[in-house]
Amino acid sequence: MLNNMLVTILEHKRIVVELRGDIDGIMLLNLGFFKKGIYYLANFDSEKEQLLLVEKLAAIGALFSYGHGWAPSQVMEYLKEQGKINFPYKEISWRAPGDYIIRDK
Repeated sequence: MLNNMLVTILEHKRIVVELRGDIDGIMLLNLGFFKKGIYYLANFDSEKEQLLLVEKLAAIGALFSYGHGWAPSQVMEYLKEQGKINFPYKEISWRAPGDYIIRDK
């Protein structure tokens, strides 16, 4: 099983992270997330808060999921194209259950 912090939702007012494997959620709680079931959620009011939080998530190694539609990795790419972020992050995509690719962006 892959041990990671997986950003599953990245919206303009909310971020949702799922912990997979043997990962301690204390880092997310320290960033202002709250736990709801198996997920950690953060709500915010401004783009400035969003950008600060995604930078901190990238710095601690969170993976931004790739998928159909407006997935977190696509949001990150958009923010990069707009010049709003300028830091490395990791994207994860799946070919099949248990078969994934992690890319440095």
